[in-house]
Amino acid sequence: MTEEQQYLERAIARYPASVAATARASLQKLRAIYPGANLLVYDRRQSLPIGIASAAGGGAVFSVVLYLRWVRFFLLEGADLEDPDGRLEGTGTQVRSILVDAEAEILSDPAIKKLIKQAETMSGRDLRTGPGHILIKSRLSGNQTALATARKTTKARRSLD
Repeated sequence: MTEEQQYLERAIARYPASVAATARASLQKLRAIYPGANLLVYDRRQSLPIGIASAAGGGAVFSVVLYLRWVRFFLLEGADLEDPDGRLEGTGTQVRSILVDAEAEILSDPAIKKLIKQAETMSGRDLRTGPGHILIKSRLSGNQTALATARKTTKARRSLD
């Protein structure tokens, strides 16, 4: 296992078991579709975004984002997609997302698969071929983890009660 794979696994493991399992299932399904895509990891205080990007460069087309209670799948140009079934959530000018279920079955849903394919086509990027590297774009150090932040917030709220 590479250093980057180890880092990503440690970052995912910091989240509650149900969130970590959902994230792993999501990444496994996306890796099956896009084995050559790079994973861009942005370790942050409140979330863990993992972008799915072309090995040739350019930004991510999709991202899987871990939060303390759930995982969301983002289509980063989702506002431009045709979504006749109204499956995508969000009202921003660019990004749309869906909540990912425990086994990431939503990513196998035919309507979602059409949206994923549409986003891939619109991006003009090849996510299927390449080395499929994990690139750590930002790291947290020490106790800057999302869980440490959540614990501090919870303690602060309790002290106000």
